[in-house]
Amino acid sequence: MMEEFYSIKVKEIMIPERDIPFMEENAGWAEFLDKLSVRAHAWVVNNKEEMRVVGIVTEHDILRNIIPPTHRKIGMFGIHRADMLHKETVVQDIMTHNPVVCSPEETVTDVLKKFSSFNIRRLAVVDEKKRLLGEITIQILVKNLRHRFRSTE
Repeated sequence: MMEEFYSIKVKEIMIPERDIPFMEENAGWAEFLDKLSVRAHAWVVNNKEEMRVVGIVTEHDILRNIIPPTHRKIGMFGIHRADMLHKETVVQDIMTHNPVVCSPEETVTDVLKKFSSFNIRRLAVVDEKKRLLGEITIQILVKNLRHRFRSTE
């Protein structure tokens, strides 16, 4: 059963692009704060026509920009950024650039290796031109695994 699970292709279980949060890299603070007040992340694309993934914005990116530098622990949330969130901020200013991605042809094994190697919980699924096709998350893998265990009872 586990070998079958590991060989599942991402395209078979990914969440499609139409159902995942994304925004353009020039989106202002109101849009990214609105999205992050509902979801823990949003993929950042260059524009809605090309849909090329250029980053991801997460709760950690927001925290990194709202915690005053004097109150941060050393190394907290990655690289220190001197800028604080302000009304002129666009998502490109605070996002994590060049996120780890996967292709729809990769397998669950490939995804698990990336999750473990990079200590991440989600991957954008992209085509050869880095266009956003969907996402795969730990939660999706757990749900799929749960379904497989239940179907063998």
